[in-house]
Amino acid sequence: MSGKVGCLIIHGFAGDIHDVLPLAQRLREVGYEVECPTLEGHGSSRRHLAKSNRQDWIRSADEAYKRLSMRADTIVVIGFSMGGLLSFHIATTYPVKLLITLNTPYKYWDVKQAMRYLRTDFQTHWRRYLHGIGRIPVRSMLQFRLLLSETKSLLPQVSVPYVVFQAKQDDTVHAVSARLLADRVGTKTPQINWFEHSNHMLLHGPEKEEAIEEVIATIRKHCPS
Repeated sequence: MSGKVGCLIIHGFAGDIHDVLPLAQRLREVGYEVECPTLEGHGSSRRHLAKSNRQDWIRSADEAYKRLSMRADTIVVIGFSMGGLLSFHIATTYPVKLLITLNTPYKYWDVKQAMRYLRTDFQTHWRRYLHGIGRIPVRSMLQFRLLLSETKSLLPQVSVPYVVFQAKQDDTVHAVSARLLADRVGTKTPQINWFEHSNHMLLHGPEKEEAIEEVIATIRKHCPS
């Protein structure tokens, strides 16, 4: 494979590959092998999501890593939101050259930020919040909470180079999560990249191009060709 670099990109909770598609497409364009799985139970119906659990989501990420490892010698793992939690599981189980998380929770659901959005533009945002609540089964939310709790105990075992991307206007993940994650991983010098004007969907927001180019620059720094 001649030193081929592969990027495993993992989407968020109750989402699908659309969460991370702009990044996946750009990484393919610049020549990286890309594996972007749809997690078990995701990308379909509410009923399908309810039938899956956190072990299924971890297994989906594991299987994607193994597929990518057949095409690439060096693997970078990139996780968006809950995908970042799954990335920690991968990085403490398999050989990983670089770990990047985007808007990944340590503290979940920034109520104050959500209320600010509602006050600013109630007509736009209330529908999104109600849609989010309605499409996520309670059982699935419990599985997510358990995954978050279990992942926190893994953080000291993470020793690979680690870079955190965090939007300051994130209404789903407390922005303070970035510092909490960086403080708790075993990596000696984790880096945090802040995005001042973006919300949770960083790769679809006003700073998406900046974020994507920064991901590429980070990979090139740690995985020179």
